[in-house]
This record gives sequence, C-alpha cells and structure tokens, in this order.
Amino acid sequence: MDWQQLTTDCVNFTQRLIQTPSMSFEEALVAELIAAEMQQLGFDQVWLDEIGNAHGRIHGTDPSLGALVLNSHTDHVDPGDPGLWPIPPYSGEIVNGRIHGRGACDIKGPLAVQVYSMAALLRQGIRPRRDVVFTGVVQEEIGGAGAIHWVENLDYEVALLVLGEPSDNELALGHRGILQMWLTFNGRSVHASVPEKGDNPNYALAQFLTRLEAAQGELSAHDLLGPTTVAPTIIEVDTQSGNVTPAWTRVWLDFRTASESVNSLSAFVGKLAGEWPHTLVDARAATPQPLPDSDETLYGFYTSPESEAVVRARALIAQGTGREPALTSYQFATDGRHFVPYGLPLIGYSAGEEHLAHTAKESISIAKMEESLRGHVALLKAF
Repeated sequence: MDWQQLTTDCVNFTQRLIQTPSMSFEEALVAELIAAEMQQLGFDQVWLDEIGNAHGRIHGTDPSLGALVLNSHTDHVDPGDPGLWPIPPYSGEIVNGRIHGRGACDIKGPLAVQVYSMAALLRQGIRPRRDVVFTGVVQEEIGGAGAIHWVENLDYEVALLVLGEPSDNELALGHRGILQMWLTFNGRSVHASVPEKGDNPNYALAQFLTRLEAAQGELSAHDLLGPTTVAPTIIEVDTQSGNVTPAWTRVWLDFRTASESVNSLSAFVGKLAGEWPHTLVDARAATPQPLPDSDETLYGFYTSPESEAVVRARALIAQGTGREPALTSYQFATDGRHFVPYGLPLIGYSAGEEHLAHTAKESISIAKMEESLRGHVALLKAF
C-alpha cells in the first residue's frame, strides 16, 4: 500500500471539504462533493437521501454479515469573527504539518479519513469480510436530524458503527447524557423607585447560583465517562424596562451526566433553590413542559470496554498502527446518542483532537491522519 499517496490524496480532499462551507441547513454543496469523490474512487454504491445525507458502500464477501458503518456529519459550527482566526477559517491551509480551518478536526479531516480508508481497500483490490458503509449526516451541530433520519430508516444490519468525532486516535467508548432545564424564580414586579414594595426574584437567582457553584462537587461521577457537571448559561427576565423590577427571572441549566437521573438532578436543583417560589421545565420543549418523572440514569452512549466489538476493534487498530489505542470518552455530545435506542454497537475513532473543536485555532495533524488511515484500513479489512 502506498501510504504516502493515500495520505496526500486524503489531505487534498480535506482541504476541499474545508474550502466548501457547510453550516447546518447549508450542507448540500459539501454532500455533493463527498458523493462525487466516492464515485470517482469507485465505490460500489453512492447516493444522497431525501434529507441530504451522503452515503457510500463497498460490498463485502459475506452478505450475511452486518455492515461496518463509518459515520461523520457534514455540517460545522459558525466560524465567528474571521479576524480572530490566525489562519482564514475556510482556507484549508497547511502550516507546520497541520491542516487549518473550520471543520478541520470536527469533522472534515476525520470524514476524509473514513472515505479514503474505504478507498484504500479498492486500491489494493481487497474486499472486506462485510459491507462497509459511509454515512455523512446533516445537522449534527443543531440536534442530529440527519442521524435520526438515517437510523429510523435503516434497512440493513449493523455490526459496528464508528463515529468520526475527534478522539485523538484513541477509542472513545461514550459520553455523558444531557439534561437541560429552565429554573424560574417568581416574584412581584414594582416600579424600580420603590423596590421594597415588590419581591425581586433576581436576589433568589443570585443566591441559587452561589449555592450551585459551591455544591457541584456533590454530584456523582461515572468511572469512564467522568463527573456530572452543570453550567448555568442563559439568564432571562420578563421585562426590558430598566425602571421595573422583574416579575420572574430564569436561568438555563445544562447538565452533563452518566450517573444521575432526571429525578436526582431535579431534587438537587430544588434543594439549592430553597423556599423562594420556583418552577422547573424542560428547556428543549417547544412549549413549557414539566421534566419527565424518571429514575433512569442519563447516558449519551456507553459501550463496555469488555464488549466483543471493542476488544476486536482495539486489537485490529493496534495491528494497523503498531500501538494499542487507549480507552477514553468524549466530553461533548455526539450523534451516537441517537443510535442507542436501536442497539447499535458504537465506538469513536478519529485523528481529530477534541480540545480544538469549535475554536478559532481548529486544525488537524497530517501525521495523525496517516496513523488513523492505517488503523481504519486494518479495522475495515478484518472486522
């Protein structure tokens, strides 16, 4: 195998992907670019579905086996102010052995590795044991509509799904679940000149936030996926008039956990909120809805290190790269959470580095891309 040529071609594809902006709902051009690349590379099947997901398939030698699916998303977050980027966000420029730009590590570099690891089999005239399918899904950055559409319409068996989310060439076995809620403190509005005649809920919110910061250590942790965290993000009041005290104030609480439940987190918030009149509702509901009554532990996804899929994948990647990948987890959420109800075996493996995702210094190492190509090819050949 000419690894140097494979890497060069993969890098070139990554640059072209970065140079094709694809914000959520604007993925059509990059999906067409991906489809054209897979057709040029000789994939057995290439198609775009009705929601704009891009798919490519290489047939294996045993059609009775479930497919190995390589999953990435085609959208990226807003690059923000271009002046904050040391290198222009849509340039795809190579500096010091790294490809720079929005989406370089999340997720266009890893996407290119997935496509070119499949191409490597074709270049060698090798047929894998099972079908290998690439799925490039839309709208991951805003909730995962593309992934949901794919899994709801899945018409073939899946033996393993490999996420292209940044894992620094280690094996990511899951991430924490998300619970987002509005905590509202209710008061009594008056003219700001006579604050003593009202009940200003901003004081209750201030007390709550102070307690919340001090109490975060009371939340539990998962051995692999990490501690439960909570971040207060958006704060709102009912009025835009500066000379009126609010009737209510509310804060959006973003919990990430793999060891708590809706009920345990609701009780945690209720204890810190104290006696001031308050309500909790599901922050992601279109209209105010109470949080579900559930003691079930919240996960994004979690694949046991002892599972057959992990043991086999880890051994094959080690054969391809010459080192055994460490077992790790994601800090952020992924589309993997949408596949859990369908029982699909999941791992994450890619050359991207998580700490660079969504930043103005986003880039990906070409050396790590080559290592990832070797790991992917070994996995695809024999899994």
